Amino acid sequence: MRGWLRELYYPCFRAALFVRYRYADAFADAFKVHAAGAADGMPMPPALLRYRVSEDVDPDRFRAVGKRTSESIQAALLRVGRRIGDFHAILDFGCGCGRTLTWLTRQFPDVKFHGTDVDTEAIAWCRAHLPLVDWQVNAALPPLERGQGAFDLVYAISVFTHLDADHQDQWLHEFARVLRPGGILLLTVHGEGARRDWDTDRRARLEQEGFVFETSTKLRGIVPEWYHTAHHTREYAVSRVGAYFRVLAYIEGGMGDQDAIVARRDAVVGQADRSSGCV
Repeated sequence: MRGWLRELYYPCFRAALFVRYRYADAFADAFKVHAAGAADGMPMPPALLRYRVSEDVDPDRFRAVGKRTSESIQAALLRVGRRIGDFHAILDFGCGCGRTLTWLTRQFPDVKFHGTDVDTEAIAWCRAHLPLVDWQVNAALPPLERGQGAFDLVYAISVFTHLDADHQDQWLHEFARVLRPGGILLLTVHGEGARRDWDTDRRARLEQEGFVFETSTKLRGIVPEWYHTAHHTREYAVSRVGAYFRVLAYIEGGMGDQDAIVARRDAVVGQADRSSGCV
């Protein structure tokens, strides 16, 4: 897009989003979606916060995706013989406005959940409406405001699908710091289902380089340059995670169009047989 067209496009795009948010919130208020959370009684974030995590404002889809994600996390952990109830302190990294934690906190009231995100407005809403979770705002790069070995499970769903390579490596190193020895890391990357419409050239580039980071013309200037769309080959993803953890499982389609990686933090980071047991 030419520079002068971009200068016109971005304000129009933002204005259209603003109207969409306001309309969605007005509709929700009219039907008391925010107050009642529909039949399940769950609080509903405003449309702007819902859009930031899914580019969608529909409250029913928001709830459905949160429920499905919570179930997929549990299914992925079962692949390595673990259950949410086995853990004492769990971190949702990139928690947004609590779409997944809303479900997990209800199902596992005895587990201490933590949520962190760069979105200050989302965290402020979560603190006001979901008090059972310890909420924190994190910067774009480490460290987290948590001590070494603070968690025994960290999961990052649909986060490494957006970060550039440098941010991914720095956060993997930080996860190794805040996970206890024996702790579990669960993260997702784009799978083949997200590349259905790719042409031969894009596929060849991914196979050659192992990692492709693409910026969106639509979102340029709206989201940070380090947060767009990332794709990994299975081999590249396992190798990068394996630099810090012992990879236990690679689950194709473990989160819909995203694949899930489950890994364990060994007692001495960097000295594990990192590919052992990967299925």
